[in-house]
Amino acid sequence: MIDVFYTHFDAPLTTDTWDTYFQKLPQGIQTQVMRFKRWQDRHSSLLGKILLLEALKQYGYPSDCLNNLSYSPYNRPFLDDSIDFNISHSGGYVMCAVNKEGRVGIDIERMKPLNFAEFRSYMTTEEWNTMQEVSDQLEYFYELWTVKESVIKGEGRGLSIPLLDIHWVGETASVYKSLWYIKKIIIDPGYCCHVAANHKISAIHTHKV
Repeated sequence: MIDVFYTHFDAPLTTDTWDTYFQKLPQGIQTQVMRFKRWQDRHSSLLGKILLLEALKQYGYPSDCLNNLSYSPYNRPFLDDSIDFNISHSGGYVMCAVNKEGRVGIDIERMKPLNFAEFRSYMTTEEWNTMQEVSDQLEYFYELWTVKESVIKGEGRGLSIPLLDIHWVGETASVYKSLWYIKKIIIDPGYCCHVAANHKISAIHTHKV
């Protein structure tokens, strides 16, 4: 089972609310949050860590557990071997997936119009041809994109894995010799979101915070 905690914002937090959340974070994470120039990015970063903190507390971790975060050589944060997590945000949504059965990746994207030709090099010939045939090209593109991004984030090696090396078929995706299981989460009709795990996903429980 995978738990997904999410929240939504469309305006800046009040100063008191911001300060309350901000003080819950270790100094190093506070510094990371404040590096962002846009208030929207600072809020997404802050709320992502607060969602993570609240999720971990529900799994029995202490309120100061973020002090024990470590980072992989690819700068992916982790806590210990018994739990995995991943954060994603787009537009006004912030999401945090938590998994005790294996690795997890999550990606959400707001489906805004774009020039597909600019992304041709990220798609295989088969994927590009499929997109030309489907009735809703925008939806297909974002489904493909969030599936691949969720796998990359679950793998934890970042952009060292080219999108072209990830192959999506139904509810699975493969990258090199690894098989990932995919589930779509519907939160908002204007967004597309997928979760990837390196094991069969028995259930996904969503929690709006």
